[in-house]
Amino acid sequence: MFNKILVIATSALLFSLVACSDDNPSGGSVPPVTDESSSSVTGTSSDDVGGSAANISSSSETANSSSSAKVPKNTAACLWNASKGDYLVNTGFDPDSLRYAGLWYNFSDDPAGGVTEIHMPDVCVYEGSEYDCIVALLEFCGSYCAEFRFRKGLSNEIFAGMGFEVAGFDNPYVSNPIRLYGDISDWGGICVTYAANRDVLLKLYTDSVTFYKTDLVKSNEFVEKCITWDALNATDASKHASSIRFVMPGTDNTNGHLSIAAIGKYDANGTCEVDGYAEVLTKGNGNLEGLIVLRSSSSGQTIVSSSSSASGDCVVPQTVSGLWNRLSNPGSNDRVMTGLDNGTETSGYWFSFGDDMSGVGSVKWPQSLGIEYTTGDEIYDYCMGVCGELEFVKEGYLGIGFHVAGVVDPSEGDSPVAKANISEWGGLCVTYASDADLEVVLAYAQESGFGNFSRMPKMTLPKSVKLKTVCADWNKFMTVFSEVSTTFMTSILFAVQGDANTKSRFNIRGLGKYSEKTNFCEYDDDPFVSGKMSLVIK
Repeated sequence: MFNKILVIATSALLFSLVACSDDNPSGGSVPPVTDESSSSVTGTSSDDVGGSAANISSSSETANSSSSAKVPKNTAACLWNASKGDYLVNTGFDPDSLRYAGLWYNFSDDPAGGVTEIHMPDVCVYEGSEYDCIVALLEFCGSYCAEFRFRKGLSNEIFAGMGFEVAGFDNPYVSNPIRLYGDISDWGGICVTYAANRDVLLKLYTDSVTFYKTDLVKSNEFVEKCITWDALNATDASKHASSIRFVMPGTDNTNGHLSIAAIGKYDANGTCEVDGYAEVLTKGNGNLEGLIVLRSSSSGQTIVSSSSSASGDCVVPQTVSGLWNRLSNPGSNDRVMTGLDNGTETSGYWFSFGDDMSGVGSVKWPQSLGIEYTTGDEIYDYCMGVCGELEFVKEGYLGIGFHVAGVVDPSEGDSPVAKANISEWGGLCVTYASDADLEVVLAYAQESGFGNFSRMPKMTLPKSVKLKTVCADWNKFMTVFSEVSTTFMTSILFAVQGDANTKSRFNIRGLGKYSEKTNFCEYDDDPFVSGKMSLVIK
């Protein structure tokens, strides 16, 4: 991926970046860098996302308490905000984008004998420019993101990271370009919005061999940290700045994940308004499990803090919706990403049950303006999830569900369903609305169907006319009489037990593995829209 970002039109620039480390200093006017050097990246692909993390707060070296909720941020001091579509850090030294100032790049321990690998989503179009590539990457990640696979090799230290040049290069197209320096003392310091699964070093490089650094503590959430040049002991050094880098030290045979969403000049209250939350890719996503991406929290609904909370900020429901979250990734996530597909790519697709041979009734999909939708993207987009109406002819169960691992042989119309072990999920988190109590059933499909629901492990989501998020561990399911273990599951069902000649509406917005979080934000929308059968946001 990164090969496309820089190498397509700037192979000479990449050569210079590779050459300028302490272990392999370059000649000419390019100064040595103390301990890191740039490296190209082998691209891999990723398609879908899973979930973790939450709201963005601010902190600083001079004021440790978060002030973002009380005092407005100084957004005029924001230099780069990926969520706003910016692709270059606006350092002010390269207004025509001719010298590659502010363009993100990666580096690792490779030139020093290390074998650490850097992996990013393969989102570049063949023959696209380096700028097209980085725009595509930022659209996918909502940030500048990478996975570091740390391997020892012959290097004394194991590390990888990302950074940008302050003023760029005099002529980036020659084999040994002259690095330029900029006076950024007027910034007063720097603010960075990031998420990382391990500690990171923020380093300011100058025209000498000295660098100035501070720690960015690992965070599962996107946080903004602001630090002054004075706190870095770099007040004078900031007048001769060459680059700013974010270095993640590693240990052999471990992985690191770093995602940077915004950069700004120093302000104690923060500078960049980043709307969103962190999601973490799960298994089955192009071998990029753990990659941290930024997802927007403004996908058509208003979020308000829970009035019953005594602990402060509420938790955005999407952060516990890593398996299925139509709101954060509309138009591209029709499947529940279980990470347990058996190789047939048939897992996670929604289906209805109870209306074929049972005679209980039927599941009706949403209608709009008298036009009945068919199953497919239009349903998920219309519902901002999956929704419908259950019509009961007689007493019994109706609902929807999905297979955890898929079917054994998709070429057979009545193929048996594959088994999967869902124990490591720990339980489930569900964001939903429903006219009636909604039972979440852990099913073991048999040739004759799902069998007796009363004997399956299940838990009940209480009816709610507003969208609600509930998390329950497997113990909550197993308190109901059950003869089925979570190590041999085939399907997860959402069922309503209804009376004859009744109707019930439902909408499922998010699914995720179990979380102990409880203080979820409420949606300030009425999910039941007058005159329509489905639960939608308007």
